[in-house]
Amino acid sequence: MAKGLLEDRAELEALFDELSLEMTALGTTAEVVMVGGAWMLWHSRRLSTRDVDSARKLDSDLAAAVEKIAERHDLSKQWLNDSAAPFWPSNADYEDCEVVYEQPALEVRAPGPEVIFVMKLYRADPQDRDDLASLWPLCDFADPLAAAKAFRDAYPHAPEDEFLPGYIADVVREATN
Repeated sequence: MAKGLLEDRAELEALFDELSLEMTALGTTAEVVMVGGAWMLWHSRRLSTRDVDSARKLDSDLAAAVEKIAERHDLSKQWLNDSAAPFWPSNADYEDCEVVYEQPALEVRAPGPEVIFVMKLYRADPQDRDDLASLWPLCDFADPLAAAKAFRDAYPHAPEDEFLPGYIADVVREATN
């Protein structure tokens, strides 16, 4: 592992193994809903990530276990964080996420690519443009208009953006070239 950089699924699994052991030692359990760059890395859509974003809030026991592991591996204390929780779509359900890692004290779930796609549209960080193009082939959207509708359904409070379908169409062109 490069300093602070997670470079493959095996590294994520090893950290989850340690996290499960820490949670067992604390006598508690945790559930993580993995999104963002870690989701992309887990599904072989990105070469690395600096952290694991959870769309589910971390409780104090989980945060303490994360910090212990960070110290052990010289990682950021936020290597697992809940900063993606505000971006969780209003129409998504944690229970619909696939369980991708499971130990007695830790369960890691991952939503489908369509959820990740709309979350990245909502967040709109520069890295997200490349991720969107990488995600598009995994999504079941019929076309850019369907993806724009899914975004509006997921974030009904977001301001109307007349340029969104065109932006998504540009992403699709990138993804298919």
